Amino acid sequence: MNRLSEVTTFANKNAIRILDREDTRVAKTIHVLSVGSVDSGSVVHDTLLDGASFHLIIASDYRELWGMPMQESIHVAILHNTLSSFELEAAGRLIRRRWPHARILVVSSREIFLEDALYDDRVAPTAAPEALLTTIEQLLGGWHEWRHGDVVM
Repeated sequence: MNRLSEVTTFANKNAIRILDREDTRVAKTIHVLSVGSVDSGSVVHDTLLDGASFHLIIASDYRELWGMPMQESIHVAILHNTLSSFELEAAGRLIRRRWPHARILVVSSREIFLEDALYDDRVAPTAAPEALLTTIEQLLGGWHEWRHGDVVM
C-alpha cells in the first residue's frame, strides 16, 4: 500500500517537471520572418498566424527586408516559392548577414538552385501544418536554445 507522503512527493516531482516544460514553451515566442507573397489559406500563413507561440513578420518581397529594423530578433526565416531565384539567393545572403543564428526554411515544390549555406531545410507548400511545425522545431533545436539579439551591426 502506498503511503500518502510517497504518492504526494512523486506527484509533485512529476507536476513540477511537466509545468517547467510547459512554462518554457509558453514563455518563449518564436519570431518568424516570412519573405514572399503569402495568402490566406497557405500552410505558412494559417499555421503560424493562428499559433500563440509565433510572432509572424511578413515581408512581401526581397526589397522589404532592407526596410526591417536591424534590431528585430528573428529565429526562423521562411522564403516562399513566389520569390525568383535571384530573390531567394539575395534574401538568403541578407538574412545570414543580419541574423546569423536564424534558421532559413524554403517553401517550394520546385527544384531550387541555391547554395546549401543559404538555407537549412525545405518543405513543400502543400505540407501539412504538423509537418511545418515539426520542421521549425527541429530547425530550432529545441525551445531552450533560442538566441535573442542576433543582429550584426
